[in-house]
Parts: sequence; structure tokens; C-alpha cells
Amino acid sequence: MSAPRPVPDATWPLDTAAQRARTPGCATGHHFNSAGAALPTAETLATVVGHLRLESLAGGYEAAREAAPRLEAVYGLAALTIGAAPEEIALVESATAGWQRILHALRLGPGDRVLAARSSYVSSALHLLSLEREHGVTVEILDNGPDGAVDLEHLDRALRRAPAAPVTAAHVPTSSGLVEPAAELGALCRTHGAPFLLDATQSLGQLPVDVTALGCDLLVATGRKFLRGPRGTGLLYVGAERLGHLAPGAPDVRGARWTGDRSWSVSPGARRFETWEAAHALRLGLGCALADLRALGTEAVAAHIAHTGHGLRADLAAIPGVTVTDPPAAGGGIVTFTVDGRTAPEVQAELTRRQVHVTSVPAGHGRWDMAPRGLTAVVRASVHVYNDTDDVRALTGAVREIATGRPRTRRGTGGTRPSGASGAFGGESADAVVVGLGAHGSAALYQLARRGVRVIGLEQFGLGHDRGSSHGTTRMIRRAYPDPVWDPLVEAAHTGWAELAEESGEHLLTRTGGLYAHPAGQGTLRGPGCTEVDPDTARALAPGLRIPDGYTAVHDPAAGVLHADTALRAQLALARAAGARIRAGEPVVGWEPDGDGVLVHTPRGRIRAGRLVVCAGPWTGGLLPGLRPALRVERIVNAYFADPTGDLAPPRLGAFSLELPQGLLYGIPAVDGRGLKVGFDGGEVCDPDAARRPADEKELRALAEAVETFLPAAGPLREHLTCLYTVTPDRRFLIGELPGRPQVVLASACSGHGFKFAPAIGAALADLACGLPRPDLGFLSPLRLAAEPGVAC
Repeated sequence: MSAPRPVPDATWPLDTAAQRARTPGCATGHHFNSAGAALPTAETLATVVGHLRLESLAGGYEAAREAAPRLEAVYGLAALTIGAAPEEIALVESATAGWQRILHALRLGPGDRVLAARSSYVSSALHLLSLEREHGVTVEILDNGPDGAVDLEHLDRALRRAPAAPVTAAHVPTSSGLVEPAAELGALCRTHGAPFLLDATQSLGQLPVDVTALGCDLLVATGRKFLRGPRGTGLLYVGAERLGHLAPGAPDVRGARWTGDRSWSVSPGARRFETWEAAHALRLGLGCALADLRALGTEAVAAHIAHTGHGLRADLAAIPGVTVTDPPAAGGGIVTFTVDGRTAPEVQAELTRRQVHVTSVPAGHGRWDMAPRGLTAVVRASVHVYNDTDDVRALTGAVREIATGRPRTRRGTGGTRPSGASGAFGGESADAVVVGLGAHGSAALYQLARRGVRVIGLEQFGLGHDRGSSHGTTRMIRRAYPDPVWDPLVEAAHTGWAELAEESGEHLLTRTGGLYAHPAGQGTLRGPGCTEVDPDTARALAPGLRIPDGYTAVHDPAAGVLHADTALRAQLALARAAGARIRAGEPVVGWEPDGDGVLVHTPRGRIRAGRLVVCAGPWTGGLLPGLRPALRVERIVNAYFADPTGDLAPPRLGAFSLELPQGLLYGIPAVDGRGLKVGFDGGEVCDPDAARRPADEKELRALAEAVETFLPAAGPLREHLTCLYTVTPDRRFLIGELPGRPQVVLASACSGHGFKFAPAIGAALADLACGLPRPDLGFLSPLRLAAEPGVAC
């Protein structure tokens, strides 16, 4: 029996608020799933994304060469974390991958004997049972003592009876908060000369792990759990004393050298167990997480986790109808429990609905442990350095509500709120408020709601109104852009529309191809999959469009037509279904900072929110007056012309533009039953609050003359409409934090080409509102306007 585990000290040196500020996921709910996959820091995320971006720009091999010193440093960080030498560390894809490689290297066969703790994880147990069935290995399951940990006397007797190769245990299992007496297990193995394989998957990052103190010869761990590293990372430790006796069962070029026709040699260190192909971005992220643990201090992290876990275990045990299922030898940050009359998956689902994130563990994931205790499944909550008392209250309050069937009195509403969205307050509160529900506002609303953010969407007019920039039935989408800096956003937009179509069940995009013509030698468009074509090829691709002499064109086969009104309705419907509150006819009359959050004023009252997301289109300057001098609102005229012959519909015509002396003529083929849609890019400056005048005879005549010249199959003008562009001096969008006010993020000034990016911009705004950095959008940052006359940034 292991010694009783002391109650952890009530004090620890970590600043929880600071850790939450570094953890973007804290803005999206109460996260208690570190034993599954902990929330990474913003630094880890930026490290992973940064290397992926480098690979996209320089190439994978070239990026690896540039990152080689940092990749090498990961071995040293891992070694320092567990008290090993760098040459004893192999980086692997998961703990299971490391386990399988080392078991293979042990070359177990008939007559070999494995002593396994009941704490063994399902994948480890299945591997051992497979060796027993297929290779004649004997697997003996060790008894537990009254405290639920391995019975050390039983292990001693088993080791005296016959050799074992190896003894294996999970330091902390998946199925409870048990902490096995690993040091005592290691000492017994040393005494009897048996190799000790420790699964530290659930302990590394929440408990001090030192291979010398624990006496383990072999250790496996993962990066995604308490280490807070990326998924797809792990490490394998092979002690120097064992390295000389173990070789990989499947040598790889990473850890072996082919020396002759039928001979090879393996690397001297543990890297002999690696494979050459690896996700370098993820490994760098693991290194960032390891460095973070070292900087915080393993002991400090362990103290915080133990104290929070101890308190949570006690709070849950005090709720009627709740049974904490952890054994007496439990400690650390994993707490398991059941609720009378409810299955574990039901409890998990109810908690998820309240933005409290836990998991349920079925007996099939820890049968040797759970079945003898009569457990079919448990709810597992696991804490980390970013969990505070508000999190614990949210979890225990929700569990009490589920267990008793009575709603609890709520101080505010569920979900983790950015600072400034809680406390005593006479008005409404929310995690975020989105102002303006056009294409980008509705996209941001949906993306925030689907992440569990409590969000209110405000629209000053009716939904789908025709006063701004998002109304109408069609918009163009294309990959052709003048600068490669746009390419990732273009790709994200195309992916986003496909995902939105699948989620909504609506047809949102019709592929037509696109042709963008310009005087020879003067074109600037290019893009993934786009090609420059000569006039004859251009005319063959779009017979309905008369290409002027002396012109060439860029062909974009992925271009098409977005069904704009359908898309807008789909985003709003999905946002509402995900829990967003949508209020039309409610303008924002003002806002002000409130600590780290904002107070939003409407005729209905005040709303306190953690973040304000401004997607107000032409009205952005009114809400954010510091940007007004750089924003120009233009009135744009569009017209529809009949298509009597079908020459103006796909495949004879796709999306197009023509650079003409009188301006850029753009068009959308006849796909919606209304005919050919055309317009000139640019128009007169106007006040969005003034009555908008309809198109006049001169404007319509200019369009009709252009159509007659370049689209001769067109019939008479059928209808016309106007809309508004909000334009910046460089015709690039504004996406990012409002300078000097990080609690306000905006997307505006989309300069006539923004609708196509709506899903990608919505996701970006949700990232920024949740504290996730988006360095890829630096070229659209509002900070670039600081040099513009009159702009206050």
C-alpha cells in the first residue's frame, strides 16, 4: 500500500489570471479536459502556425534547415523536464507510438512474462494481450491494494517468483485521479533486475517526473495533455543502461544507416526509434510547451493543479446524488465522478451545453481498473493552471443542477467571459457583441456562437436590408488577386463556403470560371490555378464576352457566383441555432471602454461585453471616429440586362471584368433568373445616413453602352439597384484590433471585394475576439492607416 497522499498546500506562486490571459481558449468556455487535450498557450499556437507558414513560403526541407537549432533544442528541453540526457530522448507522434516501438524492441516471445498494473491504458493493454495471444507472452495483472494503487507486496512476491520483462504501469490512469507509487515500483524493479516501463501520459506536466527518482528504465508520454503541447507529439525515454540492448523492430533512415547490401547500423541514442518523417511545426510547438513548463516551474504547476483538483474533488463529493469515483490514492488534477440516474455521456452532453467541457471515460478504456470497481463509465474533469475559482463554480454548479434537476440561480450566464463581462451590473451582459449583421457580421456571429461564446448580434435595420453592402442575390468569388499575400485568405474563403454549404444544406456557390481582361502588359492579377491567356483563348473560354483587340486575360477556373442572400440567411440561421441572440432594428448609439471590456449603448439599454466586434460597413466611421478620415463611402450602381439567347450564362460566360478607359467593368453571368449583372467599380462619395438617390439616366446609359459594346448578346436593361462601398486608400480591408482598444475588433472597408471572404473573415474575427493571434492578417491591420491625415490610431 502506498503512503496516504497529503492534502496539498493552499498557496501556490502561480498567477492564474496571467495564465488565462495567455490561453485563448479560456474565452470559449470552462475547460476541464486537460487529461484529454489541454488548452495551448498563444505562444505555442503562434510557434506551430509560424513554422507552417515558413514551410508554405520556403518549402518543407528549407524550413527544416532553418529551424534545425530549435528542433534540436526540443530534445534538451524534454531531457531537462524528466531528468534525462538528450541522447536518451526520442520524439514520437504519441505515447502509444513510443510504447509500440519499445515493446517491439524488447522482442518478447514465448516464456517471457509481463507484469502489468490495473492502471494500464486500453491501447497498452490491448498490445500486451495481442502479444500473449500471438507470441506466447504471459501477461499477469497486478493486484491493487485497499487504496486503489498497485499492491507493492504483491509485486514483490511476483518478482521473486520469476523474472519479468518488463513491469509496466500508468503513473496516472485515464480512468481516475489515482497516482501510482511509481518510485516504489521502480525501486522494486531495480532490486529484482526487471525493466520498468512507465506510462507518464497523464502525469508529465501535472506531476514532477524524474526518471532517476522514479527508477524507470523506459518512459512514454504525450504532448497534448498536461504538457499543453500540440496533438500529434510525444516522447520516448530509453535509459542509457537499456539502449545497448534494444534496437528498433523496423529500422528507419532517421535512426539507422544502411551500410551494405544486407547490413545496417543503428544510431547510438534513442533517436534510433524515430522515423524520418515528422511534423516539425508540431515538434516546435512541443518545445514551446516544454519551455513554458520549465519557466513556470514544475513544482509550482503541480501545486496549483493539486490544490485545484483537491478542492474540486471535495466540492463534487458534497453534491447530493454525485459519487466521486477516485480511489483513496488519488491526487493531482484528475477528478472522476458519476451522477445518480444519469449516464456519463448524458452528463457530459449536459455540461457541454452549458459551455463546461469535460469528457466521459467508458470501461473499455480502462477495463482492468474500472470493471472490478463495477463502473461502466465515469465523467472525468481535469484541471490546469488556467482553471480558476469561477471555472470550478461553473462546473460544480452545473453538476448540482443536473444531479438535482433544479436550475441554479445564475450570477450572469454560462461560459467563460473576457474580462469586463461579469460582476454586478444593471444591464445585459455577454461575452461579445457583434455590430452589423451583413456578410461579415453574420459570419462572425456564427463563428463565435459555435465556439460557445455568449454573443449578441445587433443590426440597426432589418435583417437582409438593402441600405449597405451585403444585399442582393449574387456576388463574385475568385482566386485571382494581384498579390500572393491574399492567397491564404482566398483559400480559407473557398474552404469556408464549402463548409457553410455542408452545414446549412444550402446551395451557396455556382462554379462558372472567370475571365479578367486587361490591356496587354498591364495586368496585375494572378493566383493559384490561374493562367494568363491570349485573346483567342479568352474568346473561346467566354464566347459571350467580346475581348477588345490588344487585350489579354487571366483565366480563373475556380471563380464563380455566390448566392449572397441565401448565404446571409444561412449564416444567421446557423448562428441562431448555435445560441446567438439576434436583434434587428436596434442601432448602437455609442460605446465606451469598461476595464478590459466595453459598455455598448442602444435605445434598449446597456450591454456589458468582453469584446465588441464592429462590422458596420459604411457606418464604421460613425462608431469608430478615429478611422473616419481614411474611409470613403461610395455609391455603386448595378444593372441587370436580359439574356435572350443564353450567351450570357455558363458555360458561354462566367464571372468577368474588363479594364476599360472609363473604369473597371465587372459582371456576373445570368445564373439567378434576373439576367446579366454588371457594374463599374467605383462611384460618387455619399453619406450612408442620407437618402440614397437611385441610378440616373447618365449612369445607366454608361452601363448600357458598355454592355452593347462588349456583351452584344444582351437584351434590354431590366432593373437596376445601388449599394455602398467603404473604401480605404489602398483598397485593402481593415481587420484587427482597434489601435489602443484591444477589446474592440473590426472588419470593414472591404472596398467592393469583401463579400467573397465572409467565412474566412468571420473566423478571423472570432479568433481575435477570443484572443487568438492572427499574424497572417497583418497586411490588413488598421495600424497601417496611422500615416493617413487625420486618422487617430
